[in-house]
Amino acid sequence: MYWNEMNPQRRNILFKFDNSDIEKDRERILIKIKTNLFNFVNLFFSSSNIHGLNHLTDKKRHYIEKLTWVIAICLSIYGSAILGSSTWNRYQENPTVISMDREYKEWATALPAVTLCPTNKIDDQLFDELVQKKFSNYTDEEKEELRTFLVLLANATYGTFKEVPEYNRISPNEYLDYIMSLSANVSYTISNSHVDIFSSIESVPSVTELGLCYSFNGYIAPYNNYKYWKNRNISEFPKIEVMSGTPLDGDIFVQITSMNFGYMGFVHSPYEAPDIGCRIYSSPEYFAKTLEVTALSIFSTPEIKYLSPRQRGCRFLEESDLEISPEMYTYNMCRNQCRMDQARKLCGCVPYFYRPLKKYKICNVEGMHCLDQYKEFLIKLRNTTGVDEKVNCGCFPPCDDVNYIVEGDDTIEWILGTNLKWGLIKYPRMRLKRNILFGFTDVLVSIGGTAGLFFGCSVLSFLEIIYFFIFRPTLKFLYKK
Repeated sequence: MYWNEMNPQRRNILFKFDNSDIEKDRERILIKIKTNLFNFVNLFFSSSNIHGLNHLTDKKRHYIEKLTWVIAICLSIYGSAILGSSTWNRYQENPTVISMDREYKEWATALPAVTLCPTNKIDDQLFDELVQKKFSNYTDEEKEELRTFLVLLANATYGTFKEVPEYNRISPNEYLDYIMSLSANVSYTISNSHVDIFSSIESVPSVTELGLCYSFNGYIAPYNNYKYWKNRNISEFPKIEVMSGTPLDGDIFVQITSMNFGYMGFVHSPYEAPDIGCRIYSSPEYFAKTLEVTALSIFSTPEIKYLSPRQRGCRFLEESDLEISPEMYTYNMCRNQCRMDQARKLCGCVPYFYRPLKKYKICNVEGMHCLDQYKEFLIKLRNTTGVDEKVNCGCFPPCDDVNYIVEGDDTIEWILGTNLKWGLIKYPRMRLKRNILFGFTDVLVSIGGTAGLFFGCSVLSFLEIIYFFIFRPTLKFLYKK
């Protein structure tokens, strides 16, 4: 039988344990901790050289006096926090200054780069060879349909996507491959004003938002080359020596003659890429164009590099965070990536002429027709309907840059071929300099002065705090051990 059955009178008895000893031990521990903490704070306040703290532990002080000192210390903490945060915000948001540098004889001004995009991008002979090799079973009508598609595709850009006809026999991932393999051969003769220094200026094929183009005097052009995208081997390209000059060098210009193609083109910095939102210069065949350019440059001192891009408000060429251009950063390349992001957001794909990346799907014809509906928005990256709102792309301007203004644009008929001449009509006598106005040393001095003003403390006072709250307890613990 169970014990409860044998003793029914004790079945509902509850057993109570006495835990008074445990509670007493806990109270003793808490009292000991509070006492030690009070003694520690009392020792720190009475020993510290921070003004006002010793009055809080002085037994001779009246409670009203202590309350007055508490209020004064709280106000000092508040004031120092306000001034300290203001100093830190200034360092984070506006630590630089832009001034003028007028020692124009001591620097060289770069000649602008020119990127020319032929209006006829498909070579008929190469197309016939392609058809014979891959599409020999096509009828004449199908061949003409293919040719029309490739010609319009090669010239497609924002604003002309709707002209590309429906064609589903070629995968969008092959668009760029076909266009590059069928690119028309270009010929020209090039000369410049400083042949003794810059013996030759080579053109570099580069893919832009106008399709296949050719860049002259463009330092970053090789990084937008189709072969580089495929092989990632920059050694295949000649090192671009940017043509530049000083007032002592005389006029500086480049002339391209006997071109066998009409073109659409961009004038831009040698350290910048073309952008569809910039002004486009065009010329048909058998015309001569002359562009007269002025320049205004801005450069940054070496100390600027110690600031973050957000602090200085610019990025250096080697500080790229772009997926489409991890090797070089430019403002226009950042806009190109922003345009890709907006295109993917609107239509789920991007045009074929951007650097191929796995995360971006290449648009088929239907996708290009979708993009054409948003052409104004994508070109300007600004909402053109309703509220005029600029897209926040997060693009910083280059820290070292040259801005060019085309002062003269003359075009005349020329029976000897298509010519282009561009140059600086005068050298700038002033440039802008970006320098540090408020550096980290100034932050330390300002915050130190604030601490001295409100608390009368110095570096030794902060070391004393570290000693009391870190080193002293640690050493005391190790000594007891």
